[in-house]
Amino acid sequence: MIEIKEVKNKRDLRRFIKFPRKLYKNCPYYVPALDKAEERQLTRHPALAFCDLRLWTAWLDGEMVGRIAGLVNHRCNELKNQKRIRFAWFDTVEDPEVARLLFQTVEDWGRSLGLSEICGPSRFSNMEKQAMLVDGFDRITTFGADYNYPYYPEYLEAMGFEKEVDYLQFKVKVTPVSERITRMADLLAKKYRVRLRNIQNKEQLRKAGYEFLEVLNESYHDIFNFIPLTREEMTWVIDTNLNAGIPDLMSFLEDENGRMVGIAMSIPSLNRAFQKANGKMWPFGAFHILHNLKKNTNVDLLLTGVLPEYAHTGIHAIYHKQLHEAFLRRGYEYAFTSQQLENNIAARIWEKYDSEVIARRRCYRKRL
Repeated sequence: MIEIKEVKNKRDLRRFIKFPRKLYKNCPYYVPALDKAEERQLTRHPALAFCDLRLWTAWLDGEMVGRIAGLVNHRCNELKNQKRIRFAWFDTVEDPEVARLLFQTVEDWGRSLGLSEICGPSRFSNMEKQAMLVDGFDRITTFGADYNYPYYPEYLEAMGFEKEVDYLQFKVKVTPVSERITRMADLLAKKYRVRLRNIQNKEQLRKAGYEFLEVLNESYHDIFNFIPLTREEMTWVIDTNLNAGIPDLMSFLEDENGRMVGIAMSIPSLNRAFQKANGKMWPFGAFHILHNLKKNTNVDLLLTGVLPEYAHTGIHAIYHKQLHEAFLRRGYEYAFTSQQLENNIAARIWEKYDSEVIARRRCYRKRL
């Protein structure tokens, strides 16, 4: 008999966090998160001030065989006039009954709260990991995205879940910067009177981060799963993303009045380092991560974007050119994009490069 247990204490939480490492032990494409980072997100994320979160595990014959989180983002439901519960941190052995019982538990909780729809995988916001892999199972994932076995989407669709949105991820070959890209970036900078901001230290970096996130709050209301970030969430995003930045792998665009209008952040690919760390920063995880930061042939594009008023101008070519030149200096051979909505017009820029789609991930929904 499969038993579903709610996570009630630190020991339960540790088991919840470590389960994927056992499940994917022999999978060469899975990249484990750091245990401490997962624990911090599940217990100290600032969105917990307005979100309800519950965690469950599944057990069979004394062995843990699955896990899932149910999450109610009250601010998102209120702002978007929805009655939704989200699922996240879902993992299971290859057994549809385990998946069914885990989802039944989350759905029952949602119904008890008067909610009418379940969606996901989605965590606290779209600034974090979300969506389920539906194509690209034979490639190692980037450390900023989740990997899952092919039977996951099969189980969801059998339970009545339907596609809501898809995300695409691209692999881009780093080739010499073309004259066309250089000419385009120069022309766009003059036409729209935007320029690159010179960031020289951490204090300037944090200020730029708050600037951009504040502008996003004013402009990105229609982006899928986006709700205005609180000041505490901004600090969380900056501390977990921007503060890890390497100066010449980051780019900020501002208009003639010094207002932030675009941002791009990249970091050397750390998927192999995180595999070797296997969830632990110490004693050897830090060594592998630091080594990959210094010596690498791949780079990940973590965060890119321009304000909606510039969405159709092409000014992102300006920071693409700057980063492209930095990649060449550092000897990178391939760049891997973050997940981008399939209908995102800005993603068309990858058509101008030697690129290919390497992964498709999907957010699902279902009526309760």
